[in-house]
Amino acid sequence: MDTNDRRTPAEASTQQAGDDDRALAPSEMLALMRDQQRTTRTRLDRALYILLGTWAVAWLVGFQALWSAEDGGGSPLVRIPTVTAFVVFGALMVVGVIVSVICGVSMGRGMRGRSNTAGTLYGFSWSISMMGAWFFAASLLRQVEDPALAPLLMPGIFAMTIGVLYMAGAAMSRSGSQFALGVAVVALAVVATAFGAPAHYLIYSTAGPLIFLTFIVLLRTGAISSDPGQREPVGQGEVHA
Repeated sequence: MDTNDRRTPAEASTQQAGDDDRALAPSEMLALMRDQQRTTRTRLDRALYILLGTWAVAWLVGFQALWSAEDGGGSPLVRIPTVTAFVVFGALMVVGVIVSVICGVSMGRGMRGRSNTAGTLYGFSWSISMMGAWFFAASLLRQVEDPALAPLLMPGIFAMTIGVLYMAGAAMSRSGSQFALGVAVVALAVVATAFGAPAHYLIYSTAGPLIFLTFIVLLRTGAISSDPGQREPVGQGEVHA
């Protein structure tokens, strides 16, 4: 130390190192990790609320529109032009896919390495899978040329794809609750198709939103969890050079 009570650079570095050591005390590190876990859980839950809420509205309004279509619908109360019904349904499915991509990508944020990459790829898998399902169904319908098949095939293949994507996301996040959601959606597609057209539109528009809203309530009440502890927040898990 000099005569004016000023610290030399070496002494200043020593003091700063001591401050850093105190900042990295085990108790403080534990508190920091817990805070990161809470932040991660809040972000994941928020993304799931948006995702599930969007699909609940999309299924309710979209399938109700098909149920009320003048051609192929079965509603005894409301009838709308068939073209309008399919435009509404298609637009809502597109919105659902876009929201799913955004939510899937956001779930990977704050993760390092493979976890971040997995979240990003999962988000984009929604748009690819849904477009693939549509092109597959359209190609099949052109080959078969059976007008009665389209009302059952189109919603069924979309619902099955959504259910499988939920289960794939569950495998990525190791979330039993999300896997159960995927199973429920797949089961709904099977049951609704078994009832045939146009009753399946009514089943999709009622049971589908109920499934999504039920999972929102279970998440909010803590009955099920998004399992943030199974993911790797920044600063944990993988080590990077």
